[in-house]
Amino acid sequence: MLATVCTGNEKGKPMDLDIRQKGSICFLKVKGPLYYGPDVTAFDQAVEAAIVGGFPQFVIDLSAMQRVDSCGIGAIVHALRQSNEKGGDVRLVNPSPFAEKTFKMVGILRLFQVFRTEEEALESYTSQG
Repeated sequence: MLATVCTGNEKGKPMDLDIRQKGSICFLKVKGPLYYGPDVTAFDQAVEAAIVGGFPQFVIDLSAMQRVDSCGIGAIVHALRQSNEKGGDVRLVNPSPFAEKTFKMVGILRLFQVFRTEEEALESYTSQG
């Protein structure tokens, strides 16, 4: 299953969110900025729908996320919390330099396992058990 959600925000730059599922894992790719408003709402809704649909494991590709604000950071941390509550986890893939720097600065990068590629993140799930 593959879906793409396109939003717009008050800053005028759209965010695309590619969504696909494989096994019990939901893959999300954030393309563009993840800002307060429609961007975060779309992200939150995708996470919630995946969890309700039985996909508590996430691989979130941040390689194309140029910018993120505090609400976007909160949405990603909230995804981790929701996933953990259902026995899942969130793996990050190749955060953009801006995302990596920002996540380190606010102290949340250490909450996540970070991988260079989607394949490495997927392998980390399959090697668990």
